[in-house]
Amino acid sequence: MSTPENTNAPGPALPGLGWWNIYFIFKFILYYQGKMGFHALENLSFAAFLLVPVKHKALNTVRNVLAFPAALWLFHYDSFLPPLGRLTAQIEQLLEFETSYLIELLVRFIPAGAVLSLIALAAIYYLLSRFFRMSVVVVMTLVVLTFTSLPQDQRPGAPSPAATTAPKAITAGIPTHDLGIDRYLNEFFRTEKDRRVDFSPAVRSTNPFDILLLSVCSLSWDDLAVTNLADHSFFSRFDVIFDQFNAATSYSGPALLRLTRASCGQPSHADLYKDYPAHCNLFDSLAQLGYQQAVVMNHNGEFDSLLEKMRLYGGVEAPLFPQDGMPVAQKAFEGSPVYSDLQVLSRWWQNRLLNIEPGKPVAALYNTVSLHDGNQVVGKKPSFGEASYTLRAKTLLTELEQFFDVLDQSERNVVVVLVPEHGAGLSGDKMQIPGMREIPSPVITHIPVAVKFFGRDIQRRDSIAHVRQPTSYQALAQLLDNVIEQDIYGKRRFVAAEVARGLPETSEVSQNEGSTVLKLGDKHYISLDDRTWNPYPSQ
Repeated sequence: MSTPENTNAPGPALPGLGWWNIYFIFKFILYYQGKMGFHALENLSFAAFLLVPVKHKALNTVRNVLAFPAALWLFHYDSFLPPLGRLTAQIEQLLEFETSYLIELLVRFIPAGAVLSLIALAAIYYLLSRFFRMSVVVVMTLVVLTFTSLPQDQRPGAPSPAATTAPKAITAGIPTHDLGIDRYLNEFFRTEKDRRVDFSPAVRSTNPFDILLLSVCSLSWDDLAVTNLADHSFFSRFDVIFDQFNAATSYSGPALLRLTRASCGQPSHADLYKDYPAHCNLFDSLAQLGYQQAVVMNHNGEFDSLLEKMRLYGGVEAPLFPQDGMPVAQKAFEGSPVYSDLQVLSRWWQNRLLNIEPGKPVAALYNTVSLHDGNQVVGKKPSFGEASYTLRAKTLLTELEQFFDVLDQSERNVVVVLVPEHGAGLSGDKMQIPGMREIPSPVITHIPVAVKFFGRDIQRRDSIAHVRQPTSYQALAQLLDNVIEQDIYGKRRFVAAEVARGLPETSEVSQNEGSTVLKLGDKHYISLDDRTWNPYPSQ
């Protein structure tokens, strides 16, 4: 790939970078636009490797062969993308994806606009290289960037270390160095272990109510904003809305496990897969009050062993509600059937009404993957990305609203909690392409959680209550306890603000395997190795 450049200079010229110049110029442009970082010393070293004169053709071929993977690795190293190790860790799941979905993901990684930009850059470079030594320009730029990126005390003429001030460690009482943030995180988890919700002794048998948890895959406030669905009439049906609820993860399995642990404070990601006190399990706490357990899904729960992990680590013991004979509404990203939310919920509810036992309320978990990235609607022309998501999101919200009508007409006492697992990441950011959820970024973990109270003649005496403080799953357990304690179904009237009063706050800390994102002050920080921390490059 290395070719001599045109020059009017007399005598033999040193070999230039040739078409490799485009590689560096493209990175300069992305760096200038703030779309990627730039490790100047490493890039200068790579350029030097390409510029070293090689007389033997065979050696030059070997160098070019080695240069290609090195260039790809360096490009990723300069980018804000997650470590390559996270991709290889997910390879087994990637192999389960439909071929069409894999192609869609590839197009997202290498968008048509980037390809066209490279073609245009190549054409411009070809014209300029006829008049200028472009390699000189590129190398000089690399030298300048390397010099300016050196720490102050390593630059020529820099003052001695004794004359410089210490690195900033604390800003307005908030630790911003690695050790300080580590201490903050450790203290957060230590404190969370001591927090728990002790439910009131018993549900009043004369005023029982069911609990339905609507666990929705891939729905965040940001996704609603991108698709212009934040004002959908469905959300006006709720009595309590959580404005700052943190899902604490960006994957379905950990999200559901965190929901099942709602009776206690927030555990670390690693602790989700360890033994924990029985009183931390929400379903166990409700079972002590006489609740029966139910599990309903609009999918088979087999991908990533979701249902199996819920049983093993989440204490979910009820059998999956039967799906026999259900019409298929979507084809999932890995080829399995996805059923209509309205039909699944309606069938389950009719079954529930036929099996009402006095004093035997039900705590049901409904999980839907209708919004999962890569799904395709059966009978519709294939669509992708935001267009596909918008179509499916409109259908989901409409069907959930229709199911609310079914609950209204039944006049049964039911508390419905909308609690998405995580967002879809439609907007993407510097670290993740749209739809990628390897890192629990703020836009993915900020989810629309809301509560609705159904029942015959039950009336809300105030407006919708908005919970504006930062919260997470423990706040849901406390809210359910408030409903029991205040006996809103016995009084038939309630004040939403009172039901939502005294909910525990939870600082914004989110984790996946291999990544942690937390908020300090008004900034978010990320660690990918559990040791070093950097501001999250979201913009």
